Amino acid sequence: MSELADDVEAQAPELTLRQRRRDALLQDALVFCTVFSAGALAYAVVSLVVDETETFWSVSLSDGLILSGLVLGELFLLWNNGVRQGVRGHSIGKHRVGIQVVDVGSGQPVGWLRGFWRGLVVVGLLDLALAVIPVGLPTVLRRLTPEAWHVGAFAYIAVLVLLVPLLLPTDRGLADRLSGTTVVLSADTTTPAHRSALLAVDVLGVAGVLAVFVLYLSFLWPLIGQMPSLW
Repeated sequence: MSELADDVEAQAPELTLRQRRRDALLQDALVFCTVFSAGALAYAVVSLVVDETETFWSVSLSDGLILSGLVLGELFLLWNNGVRQGVRGHSIGKHRVGIQVVDVGSGQPVGWLRGFWRGLVVVGLLDLALAVIPVGLPTVLRRLTPEAWHVGAFAYIAVLVLLVPLLLPTDRGLADRLSGTTVVLSADTTTPAHRSALLAVDVLGVAGVLAVFVLYLSFLWPLIGQMPSLW
């Protein structure tokens, strides 16, 4: 059976760089879900200890879960797709699919400082793009910036900027152009044991995110039903 699987894998067509970038994005998103879930769980535990039981289960709980998850998730993104990627040349997802982020001129990893800058761009775009979700998510920028700075068009621009490298025939997105980097093929050195562990972590992360959003919508649903008619 294993020999047959090896034959099928050997006959499978080589993935293009663009396909690998999409796969890497999915892999990094799954790990982000795990970190998001950990942040939300930590907030729930602290709230349960600090707050009284009667006041624990409220709409502020759902806002706090999402905001805490996003804070920890975006810090992880800044490290994974920023500092780690600058130093080692790849994020966790890029390592799993065999691609690397390098300097356009030298072909080497760009170092932690330029990596941090690249990660900061990605974090900003992601946080802005989340504002497009039509349920008023308490994103980090929404909570940390004055109301007068909130311009809805920025969210849609961020979505377009994130999607362009995935939909159009280009190998360099905005973060690459601002940091002078490009994505190239590299060797995949992830061991089978490591892949199995990451798969288990991915499953837990997705389950955690779904649980948080179901809770959020359960508090929001009565308000949605009372919204005035558009006609």
